[in-house]
Amino acid sequence: MAEQISTPTPILYQNPTKTLTLLDIPTSIAHAQGTVDHPCNDQICASPPLQTPYPSTEPKTEKAKANVLRTKTPSDTDVGFPDALLQQALREVAEHWPLEEDWCLPRKITSLVSERQSRKRKADDAIDQVFSTQKRDSVHASTAVLPASKIETEIGLDPSPSRTEPDFKFPDSEISVRSIEEPLILSSESTPKAYTCSDIRIFTNRLVRNPYPTLLSLQCSGVKYKTPPNANFLLSKIGEPTAHAFSMAALTLYPKSSATAGPGQFDFVLLDPPWENRSVRRSARYDTMHDSDPMVVLQAMLGQHIAPGALVGCWITNKASVRDTALDAFQTWDVQLIEEWAWLKTTVGGLPITQIDGLWRKPYEVLLLGRKGSDEAQSSDSDVRRRVVVAVPDLHSRKPHLKTLIEPFIPASYRALEVFARNLTAEWWSWGDEVLKYNWDGHWYTHKGSTQIYD
Repeated sequence: MAEQISTPTPILYQNPTKTLTLLDIPTSIAHAQGTVDHPCNDQICASPPLQTPYPSTEPKTEKAKANVLRTKTPSDTDVGFPDALLQQALREVAEHWPLEEDWCLPRKITSLVSERQSRKRKADDAIDQVFSTQKRDSVHASTAVLPASKIETEIGLDPSPSRTEPDFKFPDSEISVRSIEEPLILSSESTPKAYTCSDIRIFTNRLVRNPYPTLLSLQCSGVKYKTPPNANFLLSKIGEPTAHAFSMAALTLYPKSSATAGPGQFDFVLLDPPWENRSVRRSARYDTMHDSDPMVVLQAMLGQHIAPGALVGCWITNKASVRDTALDAFQTWDVQLIEEWAWLKTTVGGLPITQIDGLWRKPYEVLLLGRKGSDEAQSSDSDVRRRVVVAVPDLHSRKPHLKTLIEPFIPASYRALEVFARNLTAEWWSWGDEVLKYNWDGHWYTHKGSTQIYD
C-alpha cells in the first residue's frame, strides 16, 4: 500500500474565542478539496510569499492628504475596518507565533513561472494567461449553452481531441430545461477515477455532480480537472437566464427538506462578486461588474434558496457604494448583518502589506456575514462582532478558503453554495463562469505515494 501522507491544517494559530486566526491560504484551498474520510493530500501551487511590504503610494504631507480627501466623491469613500483591531491582531499573532517562523507554510511555487520571479504579479499574469487561453479554446461559459441531449453526437460535436474551437455558439437565452432537470452525473463504468468528454460544452450551463465520496478526474479535450468528493457545480455566467436555471437545478438536487433547510435551500451561502476597482481595471485579469450587476439578479432570486437561520457571507471592497449594495441584498433576503471578518494581508514576517490606515490601498478585505431571520441584528455598527483572519497573500484575487473557519457556525449536515466561485469544494455547490479555474490539474502538485484516488 502507498504511504499515507499527513494533511496539514490550514489554521496555524487561533485564539480561544476564534476572533483571530492565522491561516495558510494554499492549504485552506487544498484542505477544502477533501473530506475527513478522503482528505486531499496534494498541494495547490502558489505564488512566492511576499517578503516585504509594497512601496508606499500614500501622500507624504498633511496637505497632500487633505487634497486627496477633498477629491474623493461619496461613492469612492472608504468604509474601513477598525485600525485598532487590526493592530491588536498583529501583536497577538506575534506573541504566540515563533519569532523565527514564517507566517505561512512552505509553498510549492507554480511551475508556470520561474521560482526566481519573486514578484507576485508576474506569477499571477502567467497563471491567468494560461487559463484564459484554455477558456478561449474551449468556449467561454458565458456564450456556450448545452443543448438537451447528454450524448455528444446528438449535438454535432467532433469527438476528436484535436478539435478545441467549435464552429457554433448558443446564446444564453437558449438554456435547455431538460439539461437542468437531468443533471450530468460524472459516473464511470469501471472505477470512480475519471470521467472523460471531448468538449467543455458537455457540462456548460448544466448541473454537474461527482456522486463519489472520493476525488474524481474530469478529463476534457486532454485537460484534467480535479473534482472533489460529492462536489456539484454549475459552470455558467450569472445572469437572468442562468439564475432561473440555477433555481431549477437546486430544486432538482434537493427536492425535499433536510433537518435545517427546505427544498432547494442552503445553510451557508458565500458570494465573492467581481467588484470593479482601480487595480483590477488596470490589470484586466478578470471581468468585473458594476456595483449592481449581476447582484440585481441575485438580489431578486437568491433569497428563496437561503434556508431560515442560514449564514450568508459576502466579500466586499472598501468602497461605501459596494458595501451598500451588499447590505441592500441582505435586506431583501431577510438577512441581518451579525459579523464582519477582515482578511489582513501580511508579509512572511508579519508586516501588513500596505499601511493599515492608508488612503489609497488598504491591506485587508472585508467579509460581511449575516444570518437569515436572525434576532441577532445589531442596533449599531459598533455592536457587530468582528474577527480577523491573518494570511500571507497568494495569487491575485485568490482568497482564503472559509470552509474550515465557517463549519463551527453551521449545522453538522449542511448544504453550502459558493457564488462566483473560482474553485470547487468537497460536498459544496459552486456556481460561476470560472468554477474550474483552480481545479485545473496544472495548478496542483501531486505528492508521490498519495493514497487518494486521482490519476
